[in-house]
Amino acid sequence: MLYRVDYQHKLTRIEIQDCLILCDKLRLEQVFDNITFNSYKYAGTDITVTSLFVDHYLEVLFHDYGPGVDDKELPLLMQKYYRGTNAKGKNGAGIGLYMSQYFMAKMNGSITAYNTKAGFEVGIRIPLC
Repeated sequence: MLYRVDYQHKLTRIEIQDCLILCDKLRLEQVFDNITFNSYKYAGTDITVTSLFVDHYLEVLFHDYGPGVDDKELPLLMQKYYRGTNAKGKNGAGIGLYMSQYFMAKMNGSITAYNTKAGFEVGIRIPLC
């Protein structure tokens, strides 16, 4: 699924733990696609994908090495139609992360986004079977 959404071949390391997850395959692929495309658009760097088990979830972490977003904007990223100040001059409607959050909630999972010292990271929690 991750290889299918990597149109620009920037996923340089993919480490996913072996497990069974409970999800809607099509919607999860849309979430992965949105996160990957956002990294292409706003960071333009390689993307590292890793995973770990947290409680009864598989957490998949997408880490790019771009500038991230303004800390004041982080709580707004998942709002419908919200586009950050870094979106100026870039195509988009501001619904990708909103829809990703909606899909993850419907699958009893979650999505988070935060800046790191070396870029930006999005975490997806998917329920384990």
